[in-house]
Amino acid sequence: MIIRKRRLTAMILAVALPCTALAGDHAQWDNLHELRRGQPIGVVQADLKRVEGRFEVFTASSISLRADREIVLAKENVVRVYRRPRVARGIRAVISGAIGIVAGIVLTGNVGERYRNEGQDVPAAVWVAGGAGIGAAVGALTGGGYKTIYQRSAIPASED
Repeated sequence: MIIRKRRLTAMILAVALPCTALAGDHAQWDNLHELRRGQPIGVVQADLKRVEGRFEVFTASSISLRADREIVLAKENVVRVYRRPRVARGIRAVISGAIGIVAGIVLTGNVGERYRNEGQDVPAAVWVAGGAGIGAAVGALTGGGYKTIYQRSAIPASED
């Protein structure tokens, strides 16, 4: 009796799990609604080749984007669709480094003055360079911003 219940449970799971995986895949494909036309995106294909361009439109069976020409990819060949960051990591590091320079100048005027009054002279260049370095590091580490919009569900391979 217990063996029959286990077999029945295994059969139900064997049928139900692929169905839920496919349903989740369809629901995630609908996430492409949040993309705007002209928005920079990237697509990873089933052969692991990456295509980047600007989003055009998607249907239930395909997605199209424009790189140097219009590219239409079938849904079954798409593994992942991601939104590229608005600001590149390098630019974020430069902006944050500039903010760090300003913070270093402010610290030189405030905290540096207190250290000089205590007899510990820290050169202004150390405060400014330290602020720039810390700012650039924080900007680079928090940069990126790639967001996955669609990821194909892993469907278990059938054992033949």
